[in-house]
Amino acid sequence: MTTVIVAEKPSQAKAYAEAFNVKNKTKTHIEIEPCATFKSGAFITWGIGHLVELKLPQETQDAVNTWDLKNLPYLPKRFEYKISKGKTQHFNSVKQMLKSASLVINGCDVDREGSNIFYLILQQAGVKDTPIKRLWINSLEVDEVRKGFDALMDNSKDVLMFQEAKARMVADYLIGMNLSPLYTLKFQALGLNRDVFGIGRVQTPTLYMIFQRQKEIDQFKPEAFYEIHATFTKDGHDYKGKMEFKDKDRAVALDLLSKIKDERQGEVTAVEKEWKKQSAPQLHSLSTLQTTANKKWKYSPKQTLKTVQSLYEKKLVTYPRTDSRFITEQEFNYIKDRLNQYFDIYDLKPIIGYSEARKRFVDGSKVQEHYAVVLTKGVSKAQVSKLNDAEANLFKEIYNTTIAMFLEDYEYETTEVTTNIKEHPFHSKGKIDVNLGWQSLFKEDVAETKDEQNTLPDLKEGDVVQALPDLYEGVTKPPKLYTEGQLINLMKTCGKQVEEKEDADILKDIEGIGTEATRADVIEKLQKHEYITVKKNKVEITKKGILLCNAVTGTLLASAEMTAKWEKALKNISDEKMDFKTFIANIEKYLKHQTSVIDEELEKNNVTNDIKAVSHVKGIAECPKCTQGRVEKRKSKKGAVFYPCNHSDCNFVIFENMAGTKLSQTHVKELITNKQTKNKVKGFKSKKGKSFDAFVEMNEEYKTQFKF
Repeated sequence: MTTVIVAEKPSQAKAYAEAFNVKNKTKTHIEIEPCATFKSGAFITWGIGHLVELKLPQETQDAVNTWDLKNLPYLPKRFEYKISKGKTQHFNSVKQMLKSASLVINGCDVDREGSNIFYLILQQAGVKDTPIKRLWINSLEVDEVRKGFDALMDNSKDVLMFQEAKARMVADYLIGMNLSPLYTLKFQALGLNRDVFGIGRVQTPTLYMIFQRQKEIDQFKPEAFYEIHATFTKDGHDYKGKMEFKDKDRAVALDLLSKIKDERQGEVTAVEKEWKKQSAPQLHSLSTLQTTANKKWKYSPKQTLKTVQSLYEKKLVTYPRTDSRFITEQEFNYIKDRLNQYFDIYDLKPIIGYSEARKRFVDGSKVQEHYAVVLTKGVSKAQVSKLNDAEANLFKEIYNTTIAMFLEDYEYETTEVTTNIKEHPFHSKGKIDVNLGWQSLFKEDVAETKDEQNTLPDLKEGDVVQALPDLYEGVTKPPKLYTEGQLINLMKTCGKQVEEKEDADILKDIEGIGTEATRADVIEKLQKHEYITVKKNKVEITKKGILLCNAVTGTLLASAEMTAKWEKALKNISDEKMDFKTFIANIEKYLKHQTSVIDEELEKNNVTNDIKAVSHVKGIAECPKCTQGRVEKRKSKKGAVFYPCNHSDCNFVIFENMAGTKLSQTHVKELITNKQTKNKVKGFKSKKGKSFDAFVEMNEEYKTQFKF
């Protein structure tokens, strides 16, 4: 019997092999010696991410140019696949092994994408009747790997997950192959040259939410408001108070202040104290970890995913691409049994407050494919000491949330004081920590609200205090730009963005739009398409992004509603309430509709000014030759940099490489605007190999030449 295990990537295959005795290693597989789990031994091979992908329309048997409007909508009767570029040799090796297998085990990541990668390889390799089992684990630790291989699952659930993932892949393919050229070509017909607009099922609604925030900021009009504040003093200690009054009219505020402005005494009329408790924070899913890391250390969601994946592969934390914030009794018990081991990592001696499982953290009914990100069993101080800064920060965050569920509650006392000035009440709030409990783990992160930062003096009813009332003038502030971390949260909780309760419920059920594993990629694609920029962790929409958003206003592409309904339908595939063909038929119906109404929608949304704005900001400067286009910096397939005009009818170009040296972007801009570089360019080489310096100028034919 020949058993072949397919891992998703080499590092995963290596982790599996470490649980057994290795007989042989090659560039394409690892051979395992016979053992209790594999009586005849086994072979572990791997993908390199996706080995198989959909062919582009022009690559199919009936080649189609989707960049010709007459060929849209593009709705092929069948979908063709190809080996990913540069991976043919490896695929052929995997295929040969699969063909000789009597049992194949899917050892790819336990999620829909892992199922997709595995079954596409099988499909492309032509493997049909070989028995298949599924490895289902959440940790790469040796004992968990062995347990998983000793308790393999059948592939019934796996196949349904593949059908869902395949439908998602094909739907995204159809939307991209149709709507990206459709909108790009329509914009070009309206005067925008050489700019490609990528359209995505998740990325476009996400972009639209960023656009809406920008509109709120742009349309915001600051307004002054007035309040009556007072500074009180008791035994040399000051505290602030505020009247329950707020008005836009300064005269009204001054009139009220005039009644007490000369008073210099106040009387404490009420002191209310309350003892409060706060439970430890929930465990992390990937998205909450990404949001937290972005807030604390400004890590991008992509960086956080990459870093926590590294921690997983180092066997320090459990599977990271999870949408759950809960664990089961089984995980709780192994963590509980190893608390002293975990405490030693940071030399902690905390007081245990809860030794039994609580529903806030432990609920098997809320764990599906994966549980929350927690510590693994074998993590040690020596391993943690070798982590880089980003890994150490994220590990400590996961460590803290894992340990915190066992510690005492955070306890504090709040005090609300009412101080009267001539029967006019002023309110003050204070807070005192009583027992840090779990917060002792997060002490460097404890952030209190402005009111809670006030430590009030010892006050009691009847106390007479010094008083100094004054007018406070404030100005309303616009909404803030989103951070990258907030975008992750926005995608996850954008049920708040839809108006229909049914749509909001769908988004809530499926945890927003996108998936835990893909949301970081969505943000990266928005940047790649130049729809957004991220500066100092603030996300700003570009002119190009504004153009697209104005163009899709009023369509399903502008709303999370579309993705909500599609996500529900996709989920129904793995729940056997929807099938692949029906789902894709609905996508095709939508694409036919969108293709037929786009002219009407673009006319209605009037994007002419947006197209002009994009054309103006694109590139380095206006083309000196045609004056219609802009000169852009581009790179050839071989990596050579050049600066062409983006107008389709203009052949103006400046090449970066010139006589053995490179012209900088500043040099190019000087040539375009002044027809000559400001200073001599150094490092040119003659045909005889001699170095020389010279000015560079542009001649009457718009060609570059030396000037001595």
